[in-house]
Amino acid sequence: MTTYREINGINIKILSSDPANPAQGQIWYNTTDIALKGAVFNSTAAWATGGNMGTARYQFGGAGTQSAGLAFGGAPGAKTATEEYDGSAWANGGDLNTGRRFLTGTGTQTAGLAIGGTPNAPTGHVEEYNGSSWTTVTNMGTGRERLAAAGLQTAAIAIAGFVGTASPSELNVSEEYDGSSWTNGGTMATGRRALGGAGTQTAAIGFGGYGPGTTRSALTEEYDGSSWTNGGALNEGRFELAGAGTQSAAVAFGGNQDPPTNMNNTELYDGSSWTNSVTMNEGRLGLAGDGTPTAALAFGGQKPAGVLTSTEEFSGIGPQAKIISGS
Repeated sequence: MTTYREINGINIKILSSDPANPAQGQIWYNTTDIALKGAVFNSTAAWATGGNMGTARYQFGGAGTQSAGLAFGGAPGAKTATEEYDGSAWANGGDLNTGRRFLTGTGTQTAGLAIGGTPNAPTGHVEEYNGSSWTTVTNMGTGRERLAAAGLQTAAIAIAGFVGTASPSELNVSEEYDGSSWTNGGTMATGRRALGGAGTQTAAIGFGGYGPGTTRSALTEEYDGSSWTNGGALNEGRFELAGAGTQSAAVAFGGNQDPPTNMNNTELYDGSSWTNSVTMNEGRLGLAGDGTPTAALAFGGQKPAGVLTSTEEFSGIGPQAKIISGS
């Protein structure tokens, strides 16, 4: 019997998540989504409405991909509720052991990481998700809230954040997680809170935020696994934003400015500079996001009318993963 390899001369790769920057025509099997996928070129960027979350929330953690997202914790209050997204609808997952807001998240839907936050004061509390339940693991060295994160459950980085009444209250320190313990990472040039993060532990990016002596930041810094260096600035300084992608291909969306503004701006990063893209359908701050610049997910957040359950899916210009067969 003729096989795909005999016809095309290559094996189909088996991956746990979609490639960050797939080549047009590339084919792979996603073991998380249980689907054969391929990359097709999308010529028009757009935001489309997705399924609503069951629990309205803001200042919460997110992880995963556009077709396998994860939302947990958040305000109002200090929530424990977790929800999972399958590309069209949200369903309840296992509750966090410790409810909190102003936390951050990274990893995947079946191997997520909930980091920091506050039930009533900045905490270093960390939990791991296995697709059904959360387990409390080793605390960070420095308790913090309103931080960013990047990487996987076994190779993550916690970026900057806020420590409350201490001076300075905005941190510039990062910590690295190896799946069992935390160690100090490189120091950023500028301390910030409520910033966005993306990438991996050895190639991370931190952007935007609220810095000492300023109301909003447009700064971007890049991490190489040991030190931070300045990257290109956002076109619109903002905090309480969300983002996704890699150090060389990231997307930032939503956020807040002073005076308070529910931003719907979207920007794309190519490793050196940010460019404006299409706006979201609904401006929001304190939202969460995941995915890639060609397939991102924005969910939850807040606006003057109240706390949101709404979800939006971003289709950016470029090769985008599409299901060929499977779930």
